[in-house]
Amino acid sequence: MRAMMAENAEAKVLRAFQEAALADLSISEAARRAGVSLATASICIRVLVAEGALEESRRIGNAKLFRVKERG
Repeated sequence: MRAMMAENAEAKVLRAFQEAALADLSISEAARRAGVSLATASICIRVLVAEGALEESRRIGNAKLFRVKERG
């Protein structure tokens, strides 16, 4: 059950990035757009970066921004 919930949260977070198109999103903005908690978004983003779906694009102060990783 927990694995299904995590998978669903990852899909929501990834969709938030895909819908943002070329925009970079912070963890908090991705959480807001996906409708998940900040902690859940942080974990999902870490997993999606490890899987190669997202990449860290830049930093503004202490905030890390991420985007969908370009293929090819």
